[in-house]
Amino acid sequence: MTKRLTREAAQPVPFLIGFIPAFALLLLFLLLPLIKPVSANSAKSYTLDEAIATALENNRLKTISQKSVAIAEAQYQQARSTYWPTLSLNANFLRRDETAIFEYPAQRFDVAPGMLPPVQVPALDIDMLGRDTSHYSLEMTYPLYTGGKRSSLIEQARLGVDIATKEVHRTNLQIVQDVKRYYYTALYTQQLASLAQDITISFEVLRDITQAFYDGGSDSVNKLDLLQSKLAHALAESTYEELAAKNQAALAALAFTMGLEWQVQIQLGTKEYPNTGKDLQLDRLIEQALKFNPQIEQLSLAVEAYEAKVDTAKSDHYPTIGLMASVNGFENDLDGGLSVDENKHAWHLAIGMELKLFDGGLIRNRVAAAKAEQAQKEQQKLLLSESTATQIKHLFLQAGAARKQITITQQAVDTSEQNLDLSNRAYQTGAVKTEKVIEANLMDAMVRANLARAAHDQALHLAEIAYLLGSEAIE
Repeated sequence: MTKRLTREAAQPVPFLIGFIPAFALLLLFLLLPLIKPVSANSAKSYTLDEAIATALENNRLKTISQKSVAIAEAQYQQARSTYWPTLSLNANFLRRDETAIFEYPAQRFDVAPGMLPPVQVPALDIDMLGRDTSHYSLEMTYPLYTGGKRSSLIEQARLGVDIATKEVHRTNLQIVQDVKRYYYTALYTQQLASLAQDITISFEVLRDITQAFYDGGSDSVNKLDLLQSKLAHALAESTYEELAAKNQAALAALAFTMGLEWQVQIQLGTKEYPNTGKDLQLDRLIEQALKFNPQIEQLSLAVEAYEAKVDTAKSDHYPTIGLMASVNGFENDLDGGLSVDENKHAWHLAIGMELKLFDGGLIRNRVAAAKAEQAQKEQQKLLLSESTATQIKHLFLQAGAARKQITITQQAVDTSEQNLDLSNRAYQTGAVKTEKVIEANLMDAMVRANLARAAHDQALHLAEIAYLLGSEAIE
């Protein structure tokens, strides 16, 4: 048996031989958290950049966040409409049950007292309006002075548009982050499955050689060696099937994040993680995050919005002055009475004012509540800034540790390869027992799995840092 030819990093092969110490370590690696895997059938290949571009085009989260901007923009235009007067046209038709009349009471007039008898005027019913009347009016109102309420409401609406725009940016970053997470998981599980497949082939060869030695009556192997080789092959094959399924699941999750239909099958267009050989400075990363992180920017805008809300509450201390004008008229089927040209058409112009003199402390408490909300947002911004800086520091340290582990493990790969090659050669000459060959394979798989995990962790930590920086990639 020769050393394995395929050396792609993969997840450690689970428990093969209970008494081999290295095996317990491999089991621990299997329990390392894996994000949901992806599906890999012979379909279209996507590089990481292509997957990100597809997701930014198709993912529904982006569409939803863009609708929020449209809503905020419409609300801003609503607020700006208060700079214009309002015109309203009213019209109605009225039919009364009877004609409207005015009853003129009976009167007595003494024209020439003592000379002529008094004149008696009987009561008269005078028609004022007919039964059918049509009314119309055109009314205009325009606020001349609002104590700052109008401008502060407009400012709140404008800031709402900015906040919604930042949310779109934040959503885009989240989509990119999700694509990277699932892409890296698919790549990781693909590497692990490949390594498990290599080990399965190696153990199959080991089983066949052991079977041949045993059948040939060799003194170098016994029944226990044969059973161990068979068990090692069976468990390696089982592990490969499990990892292959995880890879298929990861590809399915990636396709969903990319906004593709559930029936679409995809595969990875690259076998390497992005180049991360950059010298990063923690203080510069934190400085960039505090300046460009969209969630921090949203809270900064929210503080400004609540400042405008304070002005809105204060405006109730001042009078509201408005201009009012109207043109109105009516048509009636009666010719006479109130239905004369002088009464049919009229216009009015007025200036009105409203000032609240006493409200039981309502306005004062509204102002106090708005100020308290503004202070709360300021504290939330400070908390988020501190939390973001702490997260970046943690991820920076984790990425550095993964980078060091890659360097160390890459050196160990050469050693494990030589150990595996020598063990295989020695076994074929009967110099070592079967368990030593199994152990050499497991140790080699563990080293390569460590390398794959470290590369995956470093790429994922750097992707998370980029997300916190408010950027798709670390510049």
